Amino acid sequence: MRSLILCLVFSVCSMGTVFAQGRTMSVEHLSTGKSYFKVNVNDSGLLKGTYPGWCADWNYRIEDNINYESTFWSSLSPNVPTDVVNKPENLDEVNWLINQNMVGKLSPSGLGRYTIGDVQLAIWTLIDDNFDDSSIAEYSQARVDELVERALRLGSGYVPNCRQLVGIILVPKHPQTGAGAQHTIILVPRYKFKKCVVPENG
Repeated sequence: MRSLILCLVFSVCSMGTVFAQGRTMSVEHLSTGKSYFKVNVNDSGLLKGTYPGWCADWNYRIEDNINYESTFWSSLSPNVPTDVVNKPENLDEVNWLINQNMVGKLSPSGLGRYTIGDVQLAIWTLIDDNFDDSSIAEYSQARVDELVERALRLGSGYVPNCRQLVGIILVPKHPQTGAGAQHTIILVPRYKFKKCVVPENG
């Protein structure tokens, strides 16, 4: 559950204007590695870089290697709209999950090693209302359920520290049609932001 104190600690700061100009993003779907996407962000501000990424909304699609125009929301914001993610109240738990680097680790219950598919389905379960496994490679529902249970139990009120990763939700639009594309969570080291204060949106 989101903590009320975030309203005070992570409100929009003056550096937020740095993010308001010239941002595009592109993705590459991955079948190996530690995340669902590799995401390249071209930004005139502090988001410029290449990051691991996860899908935040199953209902949208996104194509590889297209430069989508994008706005963003911080997963630490108490004001994330439900049209950005369906269940923003569980973003604390998602931040906990992405900081555990679960892909490749052994389940403590003897269910095998967690896969990209396990983690992606756990993220959808936490924050999305409508999804299925049609686009997911190898996964185990038992491992997905275990990740969700652990995130709900251990991640409530979780706030990444300055040495950890914070989820930034990119909201892309197609450069020609303006149509919405798949909302994407990128994993950004929190130290990239001045004094580790993460702007809410832009």
